[in-house]
Amino acid sequence: MSSSQDRVGRVIHHKDYYLRGGDMTVLIGNHLYRIHSYFFYRESLVWRQKLDAPTDGGDHGTTDAPSPFTLDDVKSEDFERFLWVIYNPHYSIYDAPLETWLSILNLAHRWNFCNIKDLAIRELEKLDIEPIEKIVAYHEYKINKTLLLPAYIAMCKREKPLSLTEGMSLGMETVLRLADARERARQQAAESGIRSPTFDDFEDVQMEGMIREVFGIPPRPMSPGRHSRNSSGVFNGFGGTTMPNGFGFPPQTFNGETTSGLNGADSASHKPFDSLHVSTGATEPSTNGSTTKADGKKPQAPPKDGKPLSPEPNGAASQQTASGAADNKGGAGGTKANGGAKK
Repeated sequence: MSSSQDRVGRVIHHKDYYLRGGDMTVLIGNHLYRIHSYFFYRESLVWRQKLDAPTDGGDHGTTDAPSPFTLDDVKSEDFERFLWVIYNPHYSIYDAPLETWLSILNLAHRWNFCNIKDLAIRELEKLDIEPIEKIVAYHEYKINKTLLLPAYIAMCKREKPLSLTEGMSLGMETVLRLADARERARQQAAESGIRSPTFDDFEDVQMEGMIREVFGIPPRPMSPGRHSRNSSGVFNGFGGTTMPNGFGFPPQTFNGETTSGLNGADSASHKPFDSLHVSTGATEPSTNGSTTKADGKKPQAPPKDGKPLSPEPNGAASQQTASGAADNKGGAGGTKANGGAKK
């Protein structure tokens, strides 16, 4: 009996994924899977090309060409974990350990299953992963380096130097960049006057700025007056697009000036507006150059001699004007009385 016949004779149907109604068969080792090609055709360009390839008598594991797809470079255990995502009987519940998600991420990246890759990344972000292991995995699968900022910071602030094994895992480029960030931190500490600096002397925000520069990670858009490390440079946390002011709301216009919309800061200069002037009853200038009264009454005309009234606090000018009017009235009355006496 030939080796191929011997292999076929030992093939067993997979206990969980030899499905009724499946139209695609996959052979991995001695496990035969019968699954639905719809999900693979819909999600993966790699598998779409396999399924669209002409049937020339080779491996083409569909109902039209029953010869199974043979995957020699995939482990049966990894493929089983991958199928668990598609056929998960517990909707939206994906509790699995780190090893499982790394297996899923590996196949999703290789076969260009973008949605499954995004799911794996979201679940990995929920797990507590050692910084070196996380850096190695995220670099291998080309995941956004912004997600690695906490791991980079932890490696830069670690007192213990890298071992040979850790350096080999990270690769020369990453090791050199981490060393550059650590040296910049030491230099900054020396310039600030710290004699024996430790990495505990640095805030994570300071380290993040240096790491972004060293690793070429673009800075996150910050809102005026806010410097939270939890701010995101891509999403604003509510499914909206982050505006230039750092929030998911469009800028507002105030007195002809564009503002950030929330805290009243100028989006260009990041300077707050002048503090509000509280009226005490005195005459105040308006935007068009005229004068208005806080109580809504018309302002008094200036004196005939053209000299402006000197400003006095708390309505003193109004009281002085009132007393002057009374004196004039009294003076007029006195003149009249004196005139009557002469007469």
